[in-house]
Amino acid sequence: MKASVSDMGLRKDFKDVCVVNDACEIEYVHVFNPDFFGFKPDEVIGKSFLQIYANLDEANSTFVRAIHGGERFVNYVQVLENNEGRAVKQTEDIYLIRSGEKIIGAVEFADYDEEKDLVAPKRDGQIENLLNDDYATAENMIGECEAVAELKKKIQKIKDADSPVLIMGETGTGKELTAHIIHNSSARRKNPYVYVNCSALPENLLEGILFGIKKGSFTDAEEKTGLFQMAEKGTLFLDEVDSMPLGIQSKILRAIEEKCIRPIGGTQEIYLDVRIIASCNKQMNELLKSRSLRNDLLFRLSVIQFSLPPLRERKSDILQIADYYRKKYNQIYKKKITGFTKELQHHMLHYAWPGNVRELKNMMEGMYPVMKDNVIGEEHMRQRWLGTEMETSRPSEMHQEAVAFLAAGKKLKDYLEDYERQRMAEAWQESGEDYQAAAKILGISPQLMRYKMKKYFF
Repeated sequence: MKASVSDMGLRKDFKDVCVVNDACEIEYVHVFNPDFFGFKPDEVIGKSFLQIYANLDEANSTFVRAIHGGERFVNYVQVLENNEGRAVKQTEDIYLIRSGEKIIGAVEFADYDEEKDLVAPKRDGQIENLLNDDYATAENMIGECEAVAELKKKIQKIKDADSPVLIMGETGTGKELTAHIIHNSSARRKNPYVYVNCSALPENLLEGILFGIKKGSFTDAEEKTGLFQMAEKGTLFLDEVDSMPLGIQSKILRAIEEKCIRPIGGTQEIYLDVRIIASCNKQMNELLKSRSLRNDLLFRLSVIQFSLPPLRERKSDILQIADYYRKKYNQIYKKKITGFTKELQHHMLHYAWPGNVRELKNMMEGMYPVMKDNVIGEEHMRQRWLGTEMETSRPSEMHQEAVAFLAAGKKLKDYLEDYERQRMAEAWQESGEDYQAAAKILGISPQLMRYKMKKYFF
């Protein structure tokens, strides 16, 4: 079922774009300056717009009023305040997305004043550098294991290169942060860094969002600058690039090869100077087998390759990363938690961390608001852990199961898929069949949760 966006008078002077479904859950968001708003795009996909901003409710949210009340907003001024106390005044246009006569969502185009309208709490300088992607550098990467040391060296080696980069790694391993560090280490660091989550882009809007729209290309269409043009002289990061439709992939390939694009409805090529960084959750051999990414595009993107290790292979870094988030959330929640008990440290070192660093971050964040003690112990983290997997006996049980599975002549890939299917089902039941809650339990993104549930059950 295709949605119609023919009633949009698309703006050309906006900085940000946000697309929500009819429940006001964010399906796609592009933020020109994530630090300005206090969140990264991949952190809010699948969340209700009302969860992001503390001062919004059903009565004053322009999205709710547009979708459910039929109100129209053009050049509307609204003040938004997030949960960290940041406030910004923005000017926005909101247009409805329809499927036939049914309203299935809305898209917002917004502009704002970075210098005058933001009210933000100040942080300690050292911590600020770690929390703010604008200051993300290889030197500030958390971790001292061999894999991270090699990653830092490689980033330094390629800082003067301008070739496409492909970052591979499991969900939650830090692919977006690595991309931002590569950008900040390059000669393009003073120019735009544009992030786009390809798995969250509505297919019917995808081409226009990436390449732009010329006025008159469809009914009431106005000029719209695409993300490629927004990244001129800078870097465009295509997160989960293998989730894009194959037809769009061919246009991405042409844009890289020819260094030009053609907006929807355009008759002339627009030549651009953009560095492309892409990411996938699969490794090279998996990408070749799955054919989710065109081989010609895969080979073009992978001129420079990075393979990020999962957290379970970085055991020497686990406690250091946990301590970083302890300091971060001490600041945010104004607490004075001093560390972790030895028992909890033991469990953290023996846990498999299927959601990687993102899972560790989410567990710390979820535990902090109700934390009253000065030391984090096993009793505080147990309720945040995945079932009984906190017990150190779990890895040995899994090992025994795997040995028996392989002894029966079955493949390791099938065993891992069976285990993943089981954990997805458990999280789905535990969450009350809620995508967002289930994703939080597993430490993965809501869009990945939806993909996996469709893969195994729907």
